[in-house]
Amino acid sequence: MPRLPHPAVLPLRCGIPWGRQDAARPRPRDGGKGLGSQGHIPAPGGKGGGAPGVNTHAFDGLLAGKTALITGGAGGIGSEMCRLFALAGARVFFCDIALERGQQLEAELKAAGLPVEFIPADVTSPQQVQRMVERVTAADGPLHILVNNAGISGRPLGDGPVTECPEEAWHQVLAVNLTGPYLVSRYAVPAIIRAGGGAVIHISSDDALVGPRPPYDTHAYCASKGGLIALTKAMAISYAPHRVRVNAIAPGWVASPMTADLRQDPDKYAELVARHPLGRLGTPWDIAAAAVFLASDAASFITGVVLPVEGGATSW
Repeated sequence: MPRLPHPAVLPLRCGIPWGRQDAARPRPRDGGKGLGSQGHIPAPGGKGGGAPGVNTHAFDGLLAGKTALITGGAGGIGSEMCRLFALAGARVFFCDIALERGQQLEAELKAAGLPVEFIPADVTSPQQVQRMVERVTAADGPLHILVNNAGISGRPLGDGPVTECPEEAWHQVLAVNLTGPYLVSRYAVPAIIRAGGGAVIHISSDDALVGPRPPYDTHAYCASKGGLIALTKAMAISYAPHRVRVNAIAPGWVASPMTADLRQDPDKYAELVARHPLGRLGTPWDIAAAAVFLASDAASFITGVVLPVEGGATSW
C-alpha cells in the first residue's frame, strides 16, 4: 500500500537565508525600549529587525486563526516574538511587569497593523496570572499557544557558584524563571485543552544543557533553566493525550537588553562571540523564528524536545 502524507503536515514556507554576520555586533543601549537589537518595528512584510536582510513575511499565515499568549513580551526577545507571531497571523496577547515598555510596544505594533494586546502582569503572582488568562480567553475565545518567555538574569542579583550565590538571588531567579512558567501553565494549559489542543513553548538556556563556564557560572540561573527543561518533558508526556505539544528552546548568548552591559565591552563581547562556532551572537529574531516554527502545525509531530538555538555553542 502506498504511503499517504500525514494530513497535519504543512509545507514549511520559511526559505530563510543566512542573516548578515554582523547582525549581533555591539549596538548602543536601546534606551529602555526593550527592543533588543531592533530599535524599530517594521511594517508587515518589511525586513526583520532581529536578522537584517530576512523577509519575515515568509511566515505569513503560518499561525493564522491562532491566539497566542507570550510572557515577558516587552523585553528584547519577547518583543520580537510578539511581532513575528503577529506577522505569522496569530492574535497576540503579551504580558510584562514593565508597564511603560509594554504600552509603547503595543502602540508600535498596532500602528504597524498587527493584532496585539498588552496585559500588565507579574508571572510570579497566582492572582495576576489567573486574571490574565481569564482576560485572554474572554477577549478572544480559544487560547492555542503559550510561550513562557519571561525570565531574569541572576548576574545583577549577585548570582554565581552556590558557595557565592545569595539566598535572595536564588529564590528570586527561581521564582521568575521556573515558578513563573509553572503558574502560567497551570492556568493556561486548561484553556488550550478546551480549544482542542495547541502548543506550549518554554524558553530555557544552553546553560542548562552544558553548564555555564566562568566567569558567567550563575548557578541559580542554570538551575532554573534546567528545571524548565525537566518540566517541559514532564508536561509533554502528561498533556500529549490532550493534543497539547510542549517543547523548549535553549538559546545561547543573544544580543538583547539582558546582555547589553557585556556587549559594550569589546573584550567581553569578543569572548562571547568566540563561544559560538557560527561566529556571532544570536538575535531576538533567531529565537522568535524558532518559536513560531514550534508553535505551528509544521511541528505537529514534535513534543518533549529541547531545541538549541545557540550557533553551535553546545557542540564544542
